[in-house]
Amino acid sequence: MRVNGTEIFIGAYAEYQKNSTQQETATIAVSKEKTDAITAGIKEAFYSLNLQNRGVKVSVSDEDMEFLCSEEGYQKMKQDAADLYVKNANQQKIIAKDKNPNDLFWNNTGNQWLVFSEKLYNSGFYAEMEAEEVKQFEDTLAYATFGMDCLSRSQYLTGIEFSSIQEEYKYFMSSSEAVTELESSVAALRYLSDKLLPEENQEEFNQLIDMYYEHNKEVLSEYNNPMESFNKVIAGIHSRKSSYSHLLDEVAEKPVSEYKYTVMLGMIEKSEQEKEQYQQELQSLFEKLRVHGNDTFVWEEIRECFQNYSTNDSNEQEFKSYVYDQAQYLFNHMKNCWNRLLEL
Repeated sequence: MRVNGTEIFIGAYAEYQKNSTQQETATIAVSKEKTDAITAGIKEAFYSLNLQNRGVKVSVSDEDMEFLCSEEGYQKMKQDAADLYVKNANQQKIIAKDKNPNDLFWNNTGNQWLVFSEKLYNSGFYAEMEAEEVKQFEDTLAYATFGMDCLSRSQYLTGIEFSSIQEEYKYFMSSSEAVTELESSVAALRYLSDKLLPEENQEEFNQLIDMYYEHNKEVLSEYNNPMESFNKVIAGIHSRKSSYSHLLDEVAEKPVSEYKYTVMLGMIEKSEQEKEQYQQELQSLFEKLRVHGNDTFVWEEIRECFQNYSTNDSNEQEFKSYVYDQAQYLFNHMKNCWNRLLEL
């Protein structure tokens, strides 16, 4: 799609819509309900800035509403959106130049599903599909890369999210959550390739998956969760005062158990060998999921594996439960992603 003279791929479905429909240029008739919704949206934007606490009264005049609902207003908003898309694309180019221009995923690390979709689009994969089939397939791709896309957007401030996925996701994943998400993501992409792509598309797609894995391993190597850094500072303060076993006795008496778990998490260190072993265990478990389908028993194994790794094989069940509760958003997303794949 060409926007302001810049070629930007924002999805095969968007290309389909552009090629198959024409935007009507007539003035839009807007109901009272719609104008009320516009006014409410503007008020909400002001309230989000706490402007209501500074004596600011929000209203929309008839003239402003007429402009917002006119063809001129539509064209103004369309141009503003186009400018935003171009700025986003330029920001991606800056990130790629700084990191590795030869890595396709640095050009879209906040929307990595688009790299896969563009490759398929250029190969003619979508040519015989109806619009809704294209959207369904792209949504499945977006589910598979969603977690790593979220992490990149928070880490590199990559800008616009182009997918239609709406899920609650932690802004800063823990390191163990991020590793788990990556292994699930790669396994999901490999399943998608095996089950949904014709043989002539699989080789290039699988090469992209390999590149995606290496790209995100690099992202994780640079990833710094501020809460984990905070945990280590707190643990360091206490470790200078007492041994680890004495520390657990000391903090166990505190009324807020979360403080205890903050210290315990801050004292966990992982060697490269331990990280690699965890990745290998996850790969085996997600392979089970590929073979056996969405089996509850397999998900229990993944949960136990995650809890053991995240807590250094702690014997304290409440600590393990705490860590899993913090990662509930992640498991909800992974299950949604695999449910979608396995139902196709």
